[in-house]
Amino acid sequence: MQNIKLSNCPQGRFGIVGHVGVGHVHSHSGFVQDDSAGFAVVATLLKKAVPVSTLIKSVNVCLKTGKITVTTEAGGVGEAYARRGYTPAEQEIVQRALGMEACFTQNVSVNTFGHIYGQGAMETAVALQGACALAVMDSFKLAMGDKLTVVAENYPNKYDRFAGTVLDIDGVPYAIMLVINGTNGGIGPDEDYEGNTNFTAKGELMAKLGLDAIPSVVVESKAYIPAMAATVPENQYMIRAQENVDCTPLGQAMYEAAQEAKLPVRFEQQIMPLAPGNLEKATHAIAEKIMATAKELLEIDSAADKTRILAELNKLVSEDAGGVTFMSNSVNDTMRGAGTLPGISAVLSMITTTEYKEYWKIPQLETAEAENYLQIILGGFKKLL
Repeated sequence: MQNIKLSNCPQGRFGIVGHVGVGHVHSHSGFVQDDSAGFAVVATLLKKAVPVSTLIKSVNVCLKTGKITVTTEAGGVGEAYARRGYTPAEQEIVQRALGMEACFTQNVSVNTFGHIYGQGAMETAVALQGACALAVMDSFKLAMGDKLTVVAENYPNKYDRFAGTVLDIDGVPYAIMLVINGTNGGIGPDEDYEGNTNFTAKGELMAKLGLDAIPSVVVESKAYIPAMAATVPENQYMIRAQENVDCTPLGQAMYEAAQEAKLPVRFEQQIMPLAPGNLEKATHAIAEKIMATAKELLEIDSAADKTRILAELNKLVSEDAGGVTFMSNSVNDTMRGAGTLPGISAVLSMITTTEYKEYWKIPQLETAEAENYLQIILGGFKKLL
């Protein structure tokens, strides 16, 4: 049992960063994830130092403006907008979220609406997810005051927010950062500021906390990855630290901690290379698929074929396109898909079985899994000491 409390140290010796990519659920080739797992894990850690109730107390929808407002029991408030608004029926449906844990933002959206898709396909569910994340961050700010620094990126299309503090865990200072990557209108995802990327205002906060220079865990998603599914006998934790690029000693330490805890785990050192141009190629490939599908429509007469083609186009946009919209090509060239600073980072995520995905359709992080994440992370850092 760790002793966890707010620290008087200005910087951490180690770092833990977790984000929510609001609306980043699907990607190419059947990839599906809960990209709010990192946010949930870091929020769970913060609660051990600052007990805060982030259960949802109220959800209000404005039919005129399309604004959704989530309020937690701690008084935290988060607001987001759905581009095409909410219907009166949805105004009633969102009340299902009452009493749910707002830290697990994708769980709230899926258990309220049944599904969640990004890229403008399901704006109401995505806006609810974003409002939950903002309400959680506001709850911590209300409870922690000047012990939590919150900064924002001022872009007209985004509501990215970053909250940082330092915790003492068994006498060791840890720099902690919660990250929200949200796009106005509920369209998402846009995650140039995910992970421990250190640009502009976020970069300044990271430097203040020491997060740009210390061994750091980037806490990532719970995901179904078709290309790996055949090698996954059970849902398992995955540690990634690219050899000769990332902080492999931290990755190895977490791997050993997970093994000692008897948790299913794998350690990958060759699947996050620096590969400039990869996302640009993927973007071109998606664009070509969309154009080829649209071109087919030009030569079609029957309603049945038009329906089939447009359904395929919708699938491409609502699923596969999430694998390229989430990040700028130029950012991916240096920070890679998880938004990781080379040299200091190791990534912890989860991968699921095919059976899990076929039943649940959309992954959702569980409370026990969040605790296991923390056991692996803190156990790894203890070994690294």
